[in-house]
Amino acid sequence: MRQRRTVIEPSQTTCLEQLFGVENLEAFLAEFWPRQSTVRHGPAERFGTLSSLPALSDVEQLLNVFRDPVMVILPDERDESSAVKVDARAALKLYQNGMALCFESVEAFLPGVDHWLQTIRRELGLPSATWARALVYAGRSGAGNRPHYDANANIVVQLQGTKRWTLAANTDVLDPTDRWTMTTPHLPAELADRTAAAPREMPADAQVIELVQGSVLLVPRGYWHATEVGSEDTLALNFTYSQPTWAEVLNAALLNRLHRVAGFRGLADGLESSNPTRQRASEGELARMLEQLKAQVAGLSLEDVLAELLGSPQG
Repeated sequence: MRQRRTVIEPSQTTCLEQLFGVENLEAFLAEFWPRQSTVRHGPAERFGTLSSLPALSDVEQLLNVFRDPVMVILPDERDESSAVKVDARAALKLYQNGMALCFESVEAFLPGVDHWLQTIRRELGLPSATWARALVYAGRSGAGNRPHYDANANIVVQLQGTKRWTLAANTDVLDPTDRWTMTTPHLPAELADRTAAAPREMPADAQVIELVQGSVLLVPRGYWHATEVGSEDTLALNFTYSQPTWAEVLNAALLNRLHRVAGFRGLADGLESSNPTRQRASEGELARMLEQLKAQVAGLSLEDVLAELLGSPQG
């Protein structure tokens, strides 16, 4: 059966309304989602159940319930791309020696966080195929991340301490499909064909925002940002959403459809064969498959795509 769209009653206070202190979810989404950053400061008590979870108030308590390896961000690159994963005991020792930690997918161990994570996903209108996860960053004084962009959207809930964020809209890459840091020598595919030099510093119009306990920040997909922890250690909860692109949605629907056709399930064999006769035969088969693919795509309707994605019978 086709999944039903979750309808949020007007009388309800949604998670996003609670976090950002707005009265109308649809107006908030129309103004900011998915491309405009915004921040809201206020008392942490409005976080409700989030502010009452012991594991979100203390690193050691979080380490007691978190069973996966913990990411320790090394100080050499000031970027989470330079990190190691260790067990809780080693993570605590490294944290006590000044290294920042990242706890990935904490929702697996904190059901209350998972409720918020999935409710916000539905409020944003993101499909169930979205890779939604909650991360906790435990930053030490002076730590931070160099300028970069992510291929996912982030809602940052500042639980403790002060962190300075520098943000700017990304006019260099629209809708990136991978993370990239300005100090990385190699360029991502989205920048590889540029004639202009790749950006190596934050845009001149970048905005500086201080997040304090109770602040909530929306960082859209692709936004340039850099962070700097203040004079005290910090804890921040990130609701992170890697939403599927239109290309991925259509690809998934088309793949489901093609796998029901015997010819497309055949092995793509011989394309790189050292035998010229075998390679030509394989290329000929590929050409026939391309013609059949055109017919399959031409015959797709919106209803067909939705049925493929949701697993509903057609007709």
